[in-house]
Amino acid sequence: MPKITIDEKQLDFKEGQTILEIARKNNIYIPTICYLNGCSPTVACKMCMAEVDGKRVYTCNTKAKDGARVLTQTPEVIDDRRTIMQTYDVNHPLECGVCDKSGECELQDLTLKNQVESQNYSVQDDEKVPKEWAQAIYDPNLCIVCERCVTTCKDNIGEANLKAVKTELHAPDSFKDTMPKDPYSVWSRKQKALIDFVGENPCVDCGECIAVCPVGALGYKNFSYTSNAWELRKISSTCPHCPAGCHIDYQVKHQDVLNDKQKIYRVSNDFHYNPICGAGRFAFDISSSIQGSENLSEAVQKIKNAKAIRIGGDITNEEAFIIEELRKKIGFEIYCEDTRQFQEFSNTFKQKYFPTLSDIGSSDLIISLGSSLKTEIPLLRYAINNALKLNKSTSLIYAHPIKDGLIDKLGRNVISIQYPPQADEVILGALLLIKDLNPDNILDTVYKSKKKISKTTIKEVKKTLPIEDGSTSEEPKEIIEKIEEVIELDYYGLLEECSLNYDKFIQLKEIFLSANAPILVIGQDVYQHKNAKNIAKMLSFLEKNTSVRIVLIPPQTNSVGISLICTLQEDKKDTTEVVGIRSYGDYVIDSDRINTKNEAKHHVDFILPALNQIEATLSNFEYKLLPLKPAILYRGYDLSDIAQAFGLSGESLVDYTHLLPKESGFEEIHYDCLKNYYCSNGEEKRGYVLNLDFVKNHRNNTSDTILNSIEFPKIESFNAYFKYPQAQFSPNTQASENLQTKTGIYTSKENLTKLNLTEGQEICLEKNGDEIIGNVYVDYDLNQDIFVISPSLDNEHIFKQSIFENLTLKECR
Repeated sequence: MPKITIDEKQLDFKEGQTILEIARKNNIYIPTICYLNGCSPTVACKMCMAEVDGKRVYTCNTKAKDGARVLTQTPEVIDDRRTIMQTYDVNHPLECGVCDKSGECELQDLTLKNQVESQNYSVQDDEKVPKEWAQAIYDPNLCIVCERCVTTCKDNIGEANLKAVKTELHAPDSFKDTMPKDPYSVWSRKQKALIDFVGENPCVDCGECIAVCPVGALGYKNFSYTSNAWELRKISSTCPHCPAGCHIDYQVKHQDVLNDKQKIYRVSNDFHYNPICGAGRFAFDISSSIQGSENLSEAVQKIKNAKAIRIGGDITNEEAFIIEELRKKIGFEIYCEDTRQFQEFSNTFKQKYFPTLSDIGSSDLIISLGSSLKTEIPLLRYAINNALKLNKSTSLIYAHPIKDGLIDKLGRNVISIQYPPQADEVILGALLLIKDLNPDNILDTVYKSKKKISKTTIKEVKKTLPIEDGSTSEEPKEIIEKIEEVIELDYYGLLEECSLNYDKFIQLKEIFLSANAPILVIGQDVYQHKNAKNIAKMLSFLEKNTSVRIVLIPPQTNSVGISLICTLQEDKKDTTEVVGIRSYGDYVIDSDRINTKNEAKHHVDFILPALNQIEATLSNFEYKLLPLKPAILYRGYDLSDIAQAFGLSGESLVDYTHLLPKESGFEEIHYDCLKNYYCSNGEEKRGYVLNLDFVKNHRNNTSDTILNSIEFPKIESFNAYFKYPQAQFSPNTQASENLQTKTGIYTSKENLTKLNLTEGQEICLEKNGDEIIGNVYVDYDLNQDIFVISPSLDNEHIFKQSIFENLTLKECR
């Protein structure tokens, strides 16, 4: 490996790494203000300056060269950094005692670290008007125009809503000849712009720009002036809202514990390594009644008499383990329908390789099939966007029945394929066709026409083709045309019906065949496909015979953990004597979802702690077992207390953690041994990766079967899609008062106008006498005349058979 010397330390590095990346990987401190790990450098602050072989460089954007010698602490560098900090402090308000950032302000830290003890510079101050967007308040008087907010919005979130906009401010021209070059350029640049919101569509429920701000310029509306930063204690936990399992810190006050008046003041994240979505940042205001319920014996009796237990997809691994143990003792069925479909799909697929977010970052081709990327796992969308922004050779193929304007804006290397519902199988078949051009395989294992061609007919056709030893010099299109002549199969015509015409197919082929590390992301829609098992077999075939690696997006928060622990049965909606645990049922055991106004949002028969009040674990889509930590007090019973009545011995949920799937090479891993943080060099120390041999063996319980031929779908019209909106994932996020995004019925701005509806208005959609009633809102990224309906509104199970339906708009009663 090439080597570089930084401050007399010789270090190995990989080609393409910057000096700053190498330094951080090796715990060498180089100060920065504007730089964000994993994002494109702006070189706005120049604090990362260093000397390389006697020449001044900026380490954030300078690629390392073999044999280079880097000095980061020369007297000239130290003096220039000190002067830069002086310029940042010019006219910066000094109300630190009331600033939300005081105590964790990077400007304060670097001013002290660089020993700025006097101020030699001045410039006339200007009037700067505060602004607001989404959940953020912007005070330009505190802004140092580092552009971190601009960078993260573009390179991480993918929305590019913020920009440093040219502003007429007083310039420091009188110091041009007396200041060092770099400090003057930083100050001059700062005096030419302020941050502004430039997005075409409204911004809601994100807050990543607030998280990255090094000073107090960006803050939370609901947090401002409620607490000093140094009064808050950070509790490291895992976000419980989606399958990403992002690292979060709940921020609480220690003294609140003494009065039972606990609340979470805000949520923070390690923004250098783990951007989070609006749900993770803002939906922290829901918990359970601290005292819980007293009727433990009643809950025990209900479970004893239950015919089935319906569980929510966000139950913890330990709760799932207890329920499975009770199933073995009592004999009830366990329902968790979305996760059962995922479990069945996974068992059929029998995945061998389990890609991670870092694999997404290094991939040169990402294909998304059947995934509403914007809503399912925001962290995955951020990683894909980051790959597109930082690696210009990376491409995204986004295939889904709903065209998403936001995904199209992620970059120039985005190709959208908008296909009809149920055509997922056809698009995947096209990938198989691209990767294996042997006509034997095309006909035997992949395609059949609407006429359902028999294998006997196929064999007869093959005899007529001039093919020797399975090879031919003819183009695939010519071969298929010859087959079509004999069996009257218009294959490309069928593909065109699925929005994949020949020209686009060839474009797809060229990109696919040239990719070195392709990743295929399979979304939540696929598990509900009527031919889901065949799609799973096709994925297995693709993984086995190509370099494609496949990411499955689980349908619910802990679908991975539940699917590995519980024996699930198909949910019979009409079953009686069903106990719901973190779900609905005839008897409900769940959080009562108290919000910060102390109003119950959910009627339950027996109260469980909310996931921010519990010690337990979740398993995310990368197959990592991650710890939950309690941020709010809970004194009541939980599922471990119920389990004791049936002979299970654990006194708390975490007494079962060591019985969960293990890390390779370890016999027992107890809850208290689980780590949950990122190192300063970016290394992740969070929980542990599940024993993947265990996962593979667990899923090798289905017999090997050959691929079925693809059934081309009957093309039907639809005007409704069953999906939560961005930042909403479940009834738990729905109960949040903090989130701006509400569950409801979403449509495009154009369709709202066309139907003469008003945003926020209650509407009714109907099919065969069954109704869905909800408030209608605008999805600004939607360009179709359809309704996107939050699953919690479908009380009459209209979408039981398909997540795409044709509904009629009618007057509400």
